[in-house]
Order: sequence, then C-alpha cells, then structure tokens
Amino acid sequence: MTEEKESSIKYFDLKGLEELHAILAERFKEDGEPIPPFSMANEHNIDALIKLPQSSFFGMEQYSTLESKAAIIFFTVNKKHIFPNANKRFSVLCLSVFLEANGKELSVSADELTKKALWLAQTTHTHNFDGVKQELGEWIRLNIKDLGK
Repeated sequence: MTEEKESSIKYFDLKGLEELHAILAERFKEDGEPIPPFSMANEHNIDALIKLPQSSFFGMEQYSTLESKAAIIFFTVNKKHIFPNANKRFSVLCLSVFLEANGKELSVSADELTKKALWLAQTTHTHNFDGVKQELGEWIRLNIKDLGK
C-alpha cells in the first residue's frame, strides 16, 4: 500500500496486494481451505481493485469519501471473485487494511464484519449496484472511527 494521491489517501498497489495475499495464505494454510496462489488472481479484477477507488470522471472523483472508497474495495474483492476461493476473507482483510492505512478502523465485532461479508457475497446487485454500494458506504460511515480510539 504505497500509492498516494494529492488528497493523502493511501491506496493499494500490486505489491501491497500480493503481500496481503501472502499473509492471508499463511494464516489459513492449515485450516483445510487453502488460499489459491496469487498467480491465480484475475488480473483484470486486481487492476479494478487498484484503480476503482481512485477513479474520476470529468475531473470529479467517482468515490469522493474514504467510506465510499472503502466500500468499493470491499465490494470489488467480494463480488468480482478475484480468486477461485477466499474472496470474502480477502475482502475483509483489504477493507481493514485500507482503513488502518488511512488512520481509521471499524468499531464492529469480527462476527459482524464476517456477517457483512457473507451478506455482500449473497446479494444480487445486478439491478441495484448503486444501492448495494450506498448501503456499504453508509454501514462503514456509521461504524468508522479514528484508529486506536
């Protein structure tokens, strides 16, 4: 996580995502549900994960708040199936690390965060993509706090 834009928000880069993936793979290697190698990642969706939170149209940021950027990161990993397996776990890790790198954290239990990842994985967003993103952003906004407080 080294890329920064003018707003001082820290974003993911490819190296940072590979490092996160390695941490997750090490953590779950003995759990009976191994994490696929990073080389099996869908390159197009990895690219989307890196670029979407920073995207803009006609000079206007598509995701203008930290919460909306966090929401699209969580959504992209969870719903785009970057890996053949472990997307929900990787989405939780990416959301948490993105917020932490930007001085924030969620004030929710691990169980609530897991439930939100499962809920997202089960949503049918085809006709309500904006609604799902908005709900995620609002949930993050309501549960975000400064790191360590």
